[in-house]
Amino acid sequence: MLLQKLNQAIDVLTALRDEGRISGFALIGGLAVSAWSPPRATMDVDLLVLVDLNNLNHLVKALCDAGMNAELRRGGVDDPVPCLIRADFLDIIVATKKYEAEAIKQSITVNIAGKDIPVASPEYLIILKLKAGGPRDLLDVQELLASNLVDRVLLAELAARYRVELGPN
Repeated sequence: MLLQKLNQAIDVLTALRDEGRISGFALIGGLAVSAWSPPRATMDVDLLVLVDLNNLNHLVKALCDAGMNAELRRGGVDDPVPCLIRADFLDIIVATKKYEAEAIKQSITVNIAGKDIPVASPEYLIILKLKAGGPRDLLDVQELLASNLVDRVLLAELAARYRVELGPN
């Protein structure tokens, strides 16, 4: 069911990107971590999307038209996720910060269950996870660092640029 919803969302997002309605998207969260390290269980799919705020309603409608229960949720000014689209088992986070937009632009296409999907690189995924800062996020960072796929120089540059503490490596 999760992969079916992911495939639906990827199809919708790809079509919207091709139409110029969104600038791009990338898989983040547990499935993205599993693309770079040993797989782990997850109950949802997290995507990051770069979309002009004028196209948000079109994005929600496109997801609904594809048979998903999609709704736009806006948080307050201090909310770490000020704009989120919930669609069944999907959390589609609207990129509002520079590092989020860069994570999408620097994503790497990975074949997941037979579908080519842009996935946040290990380095940007670590930055996203450290910015989120939850217990599961910190465990994911450890997994990513243990994968030996991380460009440590790039990670250090990103951490300095986005003021993220990496801690002892």
